[in-house]
Amino acid sequence: MRVRGVDVYIHWTAFLIAGIILYAAFRKPWLALAGITSWMALILLHECGHMIAAHKKHTRVFSIELYPIHGLCRFDLPYSRFDHCVIAWGGVIAQAVVAIPLLLWIEFFGYPHFDPIDAMLGILGPYSLMVAAFNLLPMGSLDGALAWSIIPEFIRRKKLQKKKKAAAASSDWRTY
Repeated sequence: MRVRGVDVYIHWTAFLIAGIILYAAFRKPWLALAGITSWMALILLHECGHMIAAHKKHTRVFSIELYPIHGLCRFDLPYSRFDHCVIAWGGVIAQAVVAIPLLLWIEFFGYPHFDPIDAMLGILGPYSLMVAAFNLLPMGSLDGALAWSIIPEFIRRKKLQKKKKAAAASSDWRTY
């Protein structure tokens, strides 16, 4: 499949795990199917967030790969470290854009008590924010290892802007 011109690949193990879950849940196949679909949609949503951020930063995206418990968005190295940090935040922001309205829906109206819909709301709502928070831990290959670097990069950029303004102001003199 393709999303905004980017190839999306689903690893064969995702289909294997989905088949095992469906087989094990033969009493409630619609619930299992809704859960599997929501989980894969959550991973795709996160990776599409990286893709959108990369496109906004004029970085070429090669592909999105979906695995049973994670995904990968493959893209060129961005122009700056700051841009790379913005791309790292893209996945979490995409999750929040979907999860927060669903959380508000659940808070105001509750769950509809139809198991497949409840599963979808639960996975794409509160569970999604929990996964996003975990993904922001500053360790290993999680997005947080790079995403939190946006703070010192932002400070560094502001200092450079001040220096440039000061240099421009000092060179703008006239002799009479």
